[in-house]
Amino acid sequence: MGGTDQGRYYDEACDQEFEISRPHACGRLYQFLIQHKFWAGLKVLGLDLAGKTALEVCCGSGMMTEHLARLGARVTGTDLSTGAIGRAGERARRYAFTAQFLVADVARLPFPDRSFDVVAVHDGLHHLEDPLRAVEEMARVARQGVLILEPARAALTRLAVRLGIAREVEEAGNSVHRLSPGEIASGLRELGFDRVVWRRTVMYYAHEPGAWFRWFDRTPLFLLFRAVFWSVNLALGRWGNKLALAATRVTA
Repeated sequence: MGGTDQGRYYDEACDQEFEISRPHACGRLYQFLIQHKFWAGLKVLGLDLAGKTALEVCCGSGMMTEHLARLGARVTGTDLSTGAIGRAGERARRYAFTAQFLVADVARLPFPDRSFDVVAVHDGLHHLEDPLRAVEEMARVARQGVLILEPARAALTRLAVRLGIAREVEEAGNSVHRLSPGEIASGLRELGFDRVVWRRTVMYYAHEPGAWFRWFDRTPLFLLFRAVFWSVNLALGRWGNKLALAATRVTA
């Protein structure tokens, strides 16, 4: 990931097999929630990624990298954790997609300005001590668009922390920096992006899903969950805890 604590954790302490295989081996509900996050991000981005070059920073074990590659993008994934990069390579081999992976710090990316059509991140910035610095680097190497999928600063999250459902400090020891979409959008506009769009979603799942998630492999329960999920987000989504923010240049 980006921070040294998180990088060390993903080198030494995480469940390697789970990180390589998620969401494939996690059941129908978990896959739906992960795919929904990616779908929401691509909708606000509004670009056809087929044939485009894409960089994913803080790529972890390559879950979003795989998604971007299957959309036809030529993807490079970077992460500070050597263990994560090794697992991402194994994911690509196991699930038969093509991507390049290398160890790199998101705060000092080893690429020239505007090297990639699109630069994306999924659940990586909130691990960092200075997420805004990472956003600046993403913007620097992006030719056309930036896509950010991260936890949002939200009243629902503050309530979840009080109830013990969400964390302020992760197992790796780093603080969780939830993002303000207005602050990120303002910074990206100053960096030359003409169009900035975001949407929020109410969503919760544990990083490693409990056994009860498998109840929703059954079609009736899965369809019921989806109906409730869409209804909740229709009513409360604008205040949701998950952020999908995209910035694009009119002239790339």
